[in-house]
Amino acid sequence: MKVLHITTHLNGGAALAALRLHQALLDCGEESRVLTLDEVEEDNSIIQYKPFLDFSSNRGLEKIVKSLLYRLNIGMGRWWRMHDKARAGHECQYTYPVSPYRVERHPLVKWADIIHLHFCDDFINYPSFFKSINKPIFWTLHDIGIGYGGFHYKDDYDRLLPHFKDLELQFVAIKREAISNCSNLHIISLSQEMTEFVKTIDFLSDKPNNIIPNCVDISKFNCLDKQKSRATLGLPPEKKILLFVSEFVQTKSKGLDLLKNAVEEINNDNILLCIVGNYPNDMPSEDRIPTRYFGKINDSSILNLIYSASDFLVAPSSQESFGQTPLEAMACGTPVVVFPTGAMKDYVTKDVGAVCKDCSKDALKQSLLQALQTEYNHISIRQYLSKSFNPKKIAQEYMDAYCKG
Repeated sequence: MKVLHITTHLNGGAALAALRLHQALLDCGEESRVLTLDEVEEDNSIIQYKPFLDFSSNRGLEKIVKSLLYRLNIGMGRWWRMHDKARAGHECQYTYPVSPYRVERHPLVKWADIIHLHFCDDFINYPSFFKSINKPIFWTLHDIGIGYGGFHYKDDYDRLLPHFKDLELQFVAIKREAISNCSNLHIISLSQEMTEFVKTIDFLSDKPNNIIPNCVDISKFNCLDKQKSRATLGLPPEKKILLFVSEFVQTKSKGLDLLKNAVEEINNDNILLCIVGNYPNDMPSEDRIPTRYFGKINDSSILNLIYSASDFLVAPSSQESFGQTPLEAMACGTPVVVFPTGAMKDYVTKDVGAVCKDCSKDALKQSLLQALQTEYNHISIRQYLSKSFNPKKIAQEYMDAYCKG
């Protein structure tokens, strides 16, 4: 079976999940390829999309063309103008269902038996793409952006809709028309919560919808000796270490401030907070609680050490479709404390961690106190993860879905 995964980028949680599935399919003997806008290192199975008019070697010309479109208020320039007006003083993640690229014309689309979409906004052009593809299209929804015009977070939608209203109404209409007329689209939800959300979207509610979780590479994340891991990282052997991991640690919905406030109220000098992820230069040099910043880490072997050195991975995200980091932590035998959002509330049992009562600081504090007083079996956590989220199992679930599609 020839499967083409389409993802705008190669970094971020959605891209990581797409690449893990791609590798899992390859390992199962399937023919799988990835098409992306990002530059690609040496990998024959991952291909960078090259537009018909490729300005990569002449950025000056690209700037001139974009400026002309903007000033004439035509083509993409029209959307850029509206976006600039809307986001003045109101920055947020906001993507487009329209694009200058015609991904549907790429040779890999012709090659594939199955088209598998992941995060693809700002890449595929919805009107032409869904009209042109007659093959089965599977779409793994990595966030709730499909339900909005360009927003990806409900908090942003609720807060900023008045400023983006004109653009939002037009983008929702574009999505509705493009997707409503696509009869070969199959939705993959990562959780029951996502399934219920999809039912509320008028142009998706009639599409086939399966729940298939993400997988984690259990060969890259293993249970390592806690004290040896701490010694390697220079971490104190006696502390209770709480780990927070996010690509961008200051993203409000990820909940770092809530976690810091909850730990401060617990008032336990034996707790050390470790943070992995991108953070700006103005992050506080002195925290109210003992904190160790690791910065962004892409090396899975170092992440393996950090997960193994930690007592808990804490993921207090108020909006999460799935959550890659809890899977990685559990693969290392590390219990997790999570908010009741996305898939994790379905999969985190009392034997592998704690699910907070709600998405509040007080609920997080109570779950942390409960977890700190609980003895967990690290081998059992690893075994649970390996049984439920191993790549071979998840790849087979997708292949079964492809065959039915």
